[in-house]
Amino acid sequence: MQNSQPAVYRRKSSGLSHFFEHSPARTYNAILDLGGLNQENVNFLGHLGCRIHALDLLSDFDDFRHELPTGKFDSAAAEQFVHRHLKFEPEQFDAILAWDALEHLDLQLLSKLVPWLNHILAPGGGLLTFFHTQSRGATVPVYRYLIEDTDVLTLRVHQERILPQTFSNRNLENLFSSFNSIKFFLTRDSLREVIAVR
Repeated sequence: MQNSQPAVYRRKSSGLSHFFEHSPARTYNAILDLGGLNQENVNFLGHLGCRIHALDLLSDFDDFRHELPTGKFDSAAAEQFVHRHLKFEPEQFDAILAWDALEHLDLQLLSKLVPWLNHILAPGGGLLTFFHTQSRGATVPVYRYLIEDTDVLTLRVHQERILPQTFSNRNLENLFSSFNSIKFFLTRDSLREVIAVR
């Protein structure tokens, strides 16, 4: 692993705080968690009165990619993936927790997936996601994100992966261009926090 973070560590999160306190959609009745189901988040969000729908986007991506003859996505495969794994109604969710899953996806898939995430968000809804700041080709941890408080996360290393690409702020603005606004949060570690609001 090319960073000094331990296997489990606790950190403050300005992005998470903004997600809960400052987004135009302050009442999160329905939340989509793309990091997989964990009981800590179910308990925390349930205590706030939220309904949680969880799926492991990165695991679904890996399984689907292995079905592809070349292991690479074209436009048709990207459409098929979105239809199979994210078949939700328009404006179904008040908020989305994407964590660090998006940065590991194929760019062709991202070009279909991100606008679809915007489509299934209610107006004013927020999407929270993290991007590593290391260069393309670096080996980075993929975390399980456990919500301790509205501004505190415990990060638990789930696996390690090679970054397929690196996103500058301009790249991220382009990626989330279907959203109404995007906000970046500087951190002391190697994770850049991003909030995109429909």
